[in-house]
Amino acid sequence: MQRVRTSKQWFAVIAAGLALAGAVAVAAPKAGSTVTVRVMSAKVMKSPKFIGPAAGSVSRGDQLTIAEIKGDWYRVTGAKTGWINRTSVVDGKVALSSSPGGGGAASRDEVELAGRGFTPDVEEEYRGKHPDLDFSHVEAIEKTGVDLSELGAFVEEGGLGGDQ
Repeated sequence: MQRVRTSKQWFAVIAAGLALAGAVAVAAPKAGSTVTVRVMSAKVMKSPKFIGPAAGSVSRGDQLTIAEIKGDWYRVTGAKTGWINRTSVVDGKVALSSSPGGGGAASRDEVELAGRGFTPDVEEEYRGKHPDLDFSHVEAIEKTGVDLSELGAFVEEGGLGGDQ
């Protein structure tokens, strides 16, 4: 049985959709606002795509200023200048503290940043408590990298569609 909506019901559906879209738009950062890197390290790209040449790297806690927004990509300035995907940053300035307790309650963003991997201080402390562990494999993996220019050439040559 097919359901027929009245104009009043359609109006309610459209109004709800517009309200939701407005709420999402308000939450999005704007040019000139600050974002904080939320992952251990992230590539800042020369163009707004995952595969191609990188402009450099940024680290968790680095604060960047948005100059332009193109879909899920932010052109940023700060520690590096280029394009970063929104998934690597959190909106706003997040101040990290190395003192115990941080001088107050930790925000949700601080907890998220802290939970994304070892800091050099935490790693050093862990190594000190576990001198019997062999970290050579971890160090070898940390040194492994991919030249994004070479990866871009590989994708293009193979017709793999690296315009994302």
